[in-house]
Amino acid sequence: MIKKLIHYLSFRKCFVITILVVLILIISTILKINTYEVHTDIINVPQREYALVLGTGKFLPNGNLNYYYKYRIKSSAELYHAKKVKKLIVSGDNSRKDYNEPQMMKDDLIALGVPAENIILDYAGFRTLDSVRRCKNVFKCNSSIIITQYYHAKRALYLCDKNDMPNAIAYDAKLNVRFRYKLRNNAREILAWIKAWIDVNITDKKAKFEN
Repeated sequence: MIKKLIHYLSFRKCFVITILVVLILIISTILKINTYEVHTDIINVPQREYALVLGTGKFLPNGNLNYYYKYRIKSSAELYHAKKVKKLIVSGDNSRKDYNEPQMMKDDLIALGVPAENIILDYAGFRTLDSVRRCKNVFKCNSSIIITQYYHAKRALYLCDKNDMPNAIAYDAKLNVRFRYKLRNNAREILAWIKAWIDVNITDKKAKFEN
């Protein structure tokens, strides 16, 4: 009986300590997130050598244009023409021969007046983590401007911070969407945050292709 009681108390103590440690890590993460720079006004964006444009599908499953894609491309071209960046790294999915996000991004940026020689293609940006780690390890970029929507930018900067890119900043590719789409994105983002936290704090996840 006494052994069972000791075992129970030991288990309970370990459980409480584990919960406290997790809470401390979560709180410290939240406090750190609030220090990340996400610019919404192009005038205030500092100049950098590179911008990392995070990929997404150009078209929705129903065939309609994906406005998240449209405004990331638009914002990237605006930053380039405002001389805020010299080169754009377009990072997206090219896991199938019939699907090439980086090439689509490049073509659309060229159509907006960005010279082809200033666009760098990353064909293995399958996830935000992959894009960030490859930006650092493959393209040797230690400081960049992340171009994506605001809801996504904080997580991208968190991944940058945890992968030795603490000076990265972000530019919000602004767009207005219906409330129901915002709710859906926020719900997905919560799950994505949990996965990102586990990736960098527990499993030490790497990019699928690190070189």
